[in-house]
Amino acid sequence: MSRDFTESVIRTLGEAGNAPASAAAWDDLERELGVRLPDDYKEIVGRYAPVQLNGHLFVNLTRP
Repeated sequence: MSRDFTESVIRTLGEAGNAPASAAAWDDLERELGVRLPDDYKEIVGRYAPVQLNGHLFVNLTRP
């Protein structure tokens, strides 16, 4: 996804209450899953999880 999309989501949701998840935490998760997650996904989930958006989308990330 483009950086503009990610910035648009961040502007729409407002300031996050969480500090972004560390790169090391994402590296561990990706290694465990055996896949590389998209950077925009990691940025949005890392900033906002856990959150439920508009009663339809629930985003959760359990941090080590």
